[in-house]
This record gives sequence, structure tokens and C-alpha cells, in this order.
Amino acid sequence: MPLTTIRSGLACLHLNFEMVKNRKANKSSNPNVNEPCKRGLSRAKRDTLNRKVEELLQKCSSASSLNSAIDWEKYNESWDVLVSICELEKTNVEKSPSASRTAAFEPFMEWLQSHGAEMGDVKLVELPFYGCCVQASGQVVKSDRLFSIPQKLMLTSETAKASNIGSFIENDPILSQMPNVALAFHILNEMYDSNSFWSPYLNTLPSSYDTVMYYTPKEIELLKGSPAFDDALKMCKNIARQYSYFYSLLQKNKDPVISNLRANFSYTDYRWAVSTVMTRQNLIPSKDGTSQMNALIPLWDFCNHQEGEFSTDFDGESQRSVCQANRDFGAGEQVFIFYGQRTCAEQFIHNGFVDINNSYDAFPLKIGLSKSDPLACDREALLRKLNIIAEEKLSGPLTFQLSVGTQPVDGKLLAFLRLFSMTKDSLQYWLQSENRSNLMHEECGIDTEVENKSWSFLKARSQLLLNMYPTTKDEDSKLLESDLSQHHRTCVLLRLAEKRILLSTIEYATHKIRK
Repeated sequence: MPLTTIRSGLACLHLNFEMVKNRKANKSSNPNVNEPCKRGLSRAKRDTLNRKVEELLQKCSSASSLNSAIDWEKYNESWDVLVSICELEKTNVEKSPSASRTAAFEPFMEWLQSHGAEMGDVKLVELPFYGCCVQASGQVVKSDRLFSIPQKLMLTSETAKASNIGSFIENDPILSQMPNVALAFHILNEMYDSNSFWSPYLNTLPSSYDTVMYYTPKEIELLKGSPAFDDALKMCKNIARQYSYFYSLLQKNKDPVISNLRANFSYTDYRWAVSTVMTRQNLIPSKDGTSQMNALIPLWDFCNHQEGEFSTDFDGESQRSVCQANRDFGAGEQVFIFYGQRTCAEQFIHNGFVDINNSYDAFPLKIGLSKSDPLACDREALLRKLNIIAEEKLSGPLTFQLSVGTQPVDGKLLAFLRLFSMTKDSLQYWLQSENRSNLMHEECGIDTEVENKSWSFLKARSQLLLNMYPTTKDEDSKLLESDLSQHHRTCVLLRLAEKRILLSTIEYATHKIRK
């Protein structure tokens, strides 16, 4: 079974407070009664922290507005509260500094092999700009086995349920329904346990990540103009809301099994655990083979991304993940794997990097029908006949993808642009035509006036989106020549990738307009 890294759903947690209110958890109506203080905190600081967490939850629980300026203001307010919370929680256990990682490599590799991992001609190294990664020790030929990792070494949804906090996970309506969030808690619980079976692996993990939760407001602001700006705000808001909810849940639950979590849980640690899952998780078959489950695969998750062929499989018979070389690697060369077909924005939001040479990149183009359009019902009817929409009534704009390369427009977007520009007579003709699917093809015999309107609209919309960025493509290219922080550079790379697609679309649409 081929494996690829998966997009995280961690940011998609929208708490159902009625469901949470009715959960059957062992809790007290007053979390401060007979409750030991959070490790390292005085009672006064603990009370202050509780108030700050409640304030954060209130700020993060409101629905996102349609106004980016309002969402930006709320994000900054939440950030200020989070800074206060992190200051109060400083005494808690946090991930050991990255300087200790290299010392953990040898014990980690010994742990892997002592529990059945099979190693090819590779080793774990620390490289500038790449951090901890996998390197070829000798000449590696395409299809050579790099390593195979037994399932028993993986942290999975199943090991989370089988752990000492399994009942806590099963009894909470959020954790029980979101295996990736449960996996983050599993990781935290094992990190807080110095005798954890997975300690040799956990000791090699980075102390921080480049996910947007680690960005400052000034760094997030660099995304203005990009569709990723709103996505980043939503991600940060949802993770802060999750932290607030789980902090309160842990403080109210008296189960001694979760005492380590209750004493040590902090925003810093939760952000770290969430980012660990987001950037490193995979899907593997469950032990009974009836479903898939989230998993962290030690060593495999240290391989960085490079576009190429999929080269990892799960062997059901031996219950192990097997990784092969997807190309030749010379001795001393870093070994890469292919994470899968993702846009640059998806790479940025879910993994913390941008591959500027990504041939699967795309720009999300949101366009809709005006409610005041007298032909809106006919246009919707044609959209349904073309299987572009399935719902009875459109509730908002549709999202299409402008692709990187010489053909930025796909068939569905082309059909939408055409029917969006049609007159009543044209709409009636295509609604009744048995050949309406031709609207998705370049040559379909459509009126020149409709065709020109379609491409003119796309050109104007793309130019408008391009003008929303505070910098130009040339200015961004110039910025990359200067000494930028890692986060600043990644934002600039994302902006460049998006502008490349918009400029290509403008040029493409211009050539399509018939004189």
C-alpha cells in the first residue's frame, strides 16, 4: 500500500459546546477545589492563568468574519493573550533544545535496530538549512531499500487508545472523534514520561517548527494579499481555541492517570505536539486491515520532500513501512522522498516550507454568482447539469484552481467563466443542449462575444488579485537576494509562487481574447 504524508485536520476542530457540556467526564464544578497547583505555579499565578485561558477561549470562539481586517484585529488581540499565557507557563516542561538532538542520534538508531528496524546505506545527520535529515552513507541506486520500520515502533491512533490515557481519549467527544488530535495528546503524554518506550525517538524531534503557529504577527502580516493569510489566521485561531478547551478540560478532570498531562500541559507544548503531528503524520492500515489510522513513523519522518515518485509502501504481511530510493543518491547526498501532490500554500500551512519549483502548485480562485443577477437560477441550473455543483442552492462563492504552467485554466473553470458571461438566450440554448459538456473544452462553438467576456473577466479578476499584494513580483525576487529570516523568506517564496500563477493567467487570458 503506497504511503504519502497527509494534510492535517487539526485546524478543523470547531468545538460543539453542547456536546462537550454533556460529556460523562469525572470533573468538578470548581477546578480549584482540592486541586494541586499546576507544577511550578503559585495559587495566584494559577488563578491569573485560568482567567487568561478563559479570555483566550472567548476571543477564539467567535465565528470568522468575512472581513480580513476584523479577523486580523482579533488575531492580534489573541496573540497578546497568548504571550501572557506563555509567560505564566514558562516553568512547565518544554521540549529540550535542538542542540541536544545530535547526541540523541546514536541512541535513537540503536533503539530502532534493537526493535527490528532494517537499515540500508543511510544515516541520520544534521545539515545547515535542513536540520535533522537522512543522508546516504554510500552510493544508493533507485529502488534500493533505504530502511523498513516495524509498526510496533510507530506512534499511532491505536497506541494512543492502548496507552494509559486511552480512557481519557475515548471519553472525550473531541479526542474520540479526531484521531490526529488524540495522537498529539499521546505524544505529549509520552514526552512527559521519562521512561516512555518512545523516548529515544522523541529526543530526536525538533524543539520547534516552522508552522504558522510559530509565526509572530509581523511575520503573519507578510502574507497579506495571499489567500494563505486568512488560512494562517484560521489555523492559529483554531489551535489556540483547542488549547483553551483542553487546558480547562485537564484542570477539571481528576483522573490520576492524566496527572502528568494536567500538571505540565501548556500552549508551548501543545503547539509543539500539534506541529509534530501536522508535519510528520502518515496514514497506515489498522492492525485488522479494515481502516487506516494516523501514525508517526520514526526515521521515515526525517526525510525531507523533493518532487519525484512515491517510494514508500506498507507491507501488511510483515507489518512494517518500507522506504525505497526513488532515484539514485550519491554518497553524502541527502535522501529525499515525495510527500505528494500539494500546492505551495498547502505545503506552507501544513508543513512549514514552500517548494518554489512545485509543478503541482495552484492558486485558489473564488468566484460566485450575484444574488441580484436575474439569470442566477439559470446559471445555477447549468452548473448542476455540468456537475460543477451538487447542492440545490449556492450559499457562497465557488473555489476553482488556477494551475501553474502554460495551461492555468481547467475545464470546470472554463465552463463557469462562459456560463457566467452568457445572455439569457445563450443559457437556454446550453441548458437544452445534449452537448453542454463541450463548454469544458477549448473549442465548443460558443459565441465570440461570450468567449471574449469570459477571458476579459478572468484577466481583470487575476489583475485585481495581483494588485492586492503590497509588493510586486520583481520586488519579491529582489528581497530573496537579501539576508532574510527563515519565516520571512518562506512568505516571500509563497508570494512569488502565487504571483507567477496570476501573471501566467493574465497572459493566457490576454491571448485568448479574439480581436
